[in-house]
Amino acid sequence: ESPGNNLLRFTHLPAQCIISIYTISGEFVMTIDHVDDFDGSEWWDVRNGQGELIAPGLYIYVVETPSGEKKIDKFAVVR
Repeated sequence: ESPGNNLLRFTHLPAQCIISIYTISGEFVMTIDHVDDFDGSEWWDVRNGQGELIAPGLYIYVVETPSGEKKIDKFAVVR
């Protein structure tokens, strides 16, 4: 990415899902709705619900489908 353009890409997503993002301490950060039958990727500008860039650190995300299937994983933000 170009300088100042902070983006994180979630890949291999199901056609329809919700991505919930939390800090490592469990504080809610953001929810992203993904609906795309053709592209299993979703870009996120690493901003919270108030439009502020999130702090560097470790984050947990949960991908949940409408049928209730869940995938939990983590990512790190380094600046």
